[in-house]
Amino acid sequence: MKWLYKISTALLFATAVASAALAMYYLNKANEAYNGNTVDVFSGNPEYHFSLIIHTGDDEEYWQSFKEGVFEAGKVHNAAIEYNPISDPDSTDKIIEYVNIAAKSRVDGIIVNGRNSEEYSEAVNSAAESGVHIVVGAAETVDGNRISYVGTNFYDYGEKAAKLISQASDKGFPIDLAVILSDESRNGISQSDIMMSGIKSVIEKEKRINLLCTLYRSSDLLGAEDLTRDILNQHPDVDVIFCTNAKDTEAAARVIVERNLVGDVVIVGTGLTEEIRHYIRKGIIFGVLDRNGYDAGYKAVETLCGSMGYSFHSDYIYIDTDIYTQINIDQGDKKR
Repeated sequence: MKWLYKISTALLFATAVASAALAMYYLNKANEAYNGNTVDVFSGNPEYHFSLIIHTGDDEEYWQSFKEGVFEAGKVHNAAIEYNPISDPDSTDKIIEYVNIAAKSRVDGIIVNGRNSEEYSEAVNSAAESGVHIVVGAAETVDGNRISYVGTNFYDYGEKAAKLISQASDKGFPIDLAVILSDESRNGISQSDIMMSGIKSVIEKEKRINLLCTLYRSSDLLGAEDLTRDILNQHPDVDVIFCTNAKDTEAAARVIVERNLVGDVVIVGTGLTEEIRHYIRKGIIFGVLDRNGYDAGYKAVETLCGSMGYSFHSDYIYIDTDIYTQINIDQGDKKR
């Protein structure tokens, strides 16, 4: 029996060593990943520990506001926020790595924005199945318990965009419209697809808009400036160009100025930067939709805090989209 005892003891010891080694491995990986990026926005001992993993992509203005909302809510709710900004190249792989590390580190919650893919969805769902509560920035990722989407209702966003576009030109109906999207859908129905469905529903109902073309910006090498020039060259009768983020909105407006088409072609855009405010006041941009990234970030933290200790089912929490034109742009200034 002595040999049996020795074998059992050796196995227990080996198991303990392996567990400790595994724990140290994930701790080191977490420290390595978070080194230099961790932002502690709490005083005293935090009640919660959340990981914020953001790929800003083309919509930097929105996600910068979103991050600010997360940090402010972290202060209010005494939550430690570990901030992990992701940029290209290899953004998808890095996001998946950070999600896996956060799950293994047993954080209370994860707030993540990543480009939809099978691997990304698997990582998010695996983290949720391990017991971590998750808020995602892409609605198409929501397909399991403990996962919630906080952000824009893109169908409503599309409807509001179409109604704003229908007011943007004084040349009469129908208004000739061109749309610039950030990138083309590659994995099922995307947020851009949902938004376009909202736009088309208003077009079909009101018959005030003629959709000339929908162009996709696949990279910064072919940016919104180039696409705007292509639209103007191929569709000289275009009345309105609609852009879905602040970066593209600014770029399209610059081309309108460059081509001396102020008053002939107007921009309807998204986001509210200083440059966009300037273009609205000059009449180059007729108006913009503001997706309220700050409110979405704040609500994401509130959602995670509210989920602690409760069964957390898939849910969609929509943040209102505001509209700004010359008439109320001063309200947008006060909001910021």
